Amino acid sequence: MGQTVNLVRPKDASGVQIPLSAPLGKRMKTKEEIITFLQNEPLIEAGLCSGAIEMLTRSNPKGKSLFFGVGLCTAKEPAVAIPFDILSFFLVAERLRRFLGMTRVVVLIADTHALTNSFMTPDIVNALTQKSLRVLSSVIRTLRLNKFELLVHSDIALQEAFTKTLEAIPAMDNQYVRHEIADITWLVKERNVALKLGWTIDRSPIPGGHDERFFDTKLQKLASLPIRFLYLKAGRTFDKHRQKVSPYISVAGESRIIIDSHEDVRGKFGVARTSWGDDHFGGTRKHIADIVRLFEKLFGQLPSLSLEQKIEHILKQVTKEETV
Repeated sequence: MGQTVNLVRPKDASGVQIPLSAPLGKRMKTKEEIITFLQNEPLIEAGLCSGAIEMLTRSNPKGKSLFFGVGLCTAKEPAVAIPFDILSFFLVAERLRRFLGMTRVVVLIADTHALTNSFMTPDIVNALTQKSLRVLSSVIRTLRLNKFELLVHSDIALQEAFTKTLEAIPAMDNQYVRHEIADITWLVKERNVALKLGWTIDRSPIPGGHDERFFDTKLQKLASLPIRFLYLKAGRTFDKHRQKVSPYISVAGESRIIIDSHEDVRGKFGVARTSWGDDHFGGTRKHIADIVRLFEKLFGQLPSLSLEQKIEHILKQVTKEETV
């Protein structure tokens, strides 16, 4: 006689059992599923995502949007290139969108924000904005990220709905934070955004550097916003003295892989190998390998090539539709 098997049905956030017949893509993800998903993606700092986890288990994000912003400068200097690490945002955002059943990913080029820095002239900002548009548009087209929408902040700033939103926010000493509050308020209303994907320099409970978590913490103290935050790990360089950096800004003097069809990946790896005396580069190699791994998970296994060759393959693919 066969044994009786008692099937345990998962429960949603309110404790109601979910029918076993419910398709995985149609029902809300359980808290356990969300935690497992985040913990199994090494590009995400899962330990800093508790607020997002609670929100995702209380309300179904299906049909909503997530967004991430792309800056043009650090607090001290303008970007000179777009690093390979920016792909972590595109790849993780697409995987999150599929997993959670979200409708859209909004990518916002923060050109207006850059102008709040005295060293960022309108000419510099315009040149970097156009470069970002070319590169990021090519990434979206070549990877067929059809659910991605690329926006430039200065275009949004001209809309009446945004100007009214900004005017309603009291004056602040930090104009960057004021713009951030206006951006999120507008995105929630006009693009149904529920999640913001950012980056953090480390996993410390208290943000210390001028990364996105630093500013997000300030935002949450100043305004009640119907949005939650997920954080990616910082970008990486080959420099022993400055390893963790912005994933989407490369400044002068950095040794790192950038998005360029002619990038000499094997040459840079060779220099790093000599400098470090090993193949790990203080964790940089693993970080880059994690980006490549997620690329293959989403778009298919690349041929049996070395890591350097796989990176070169990806760079050629994502830049092949970049127009001058």
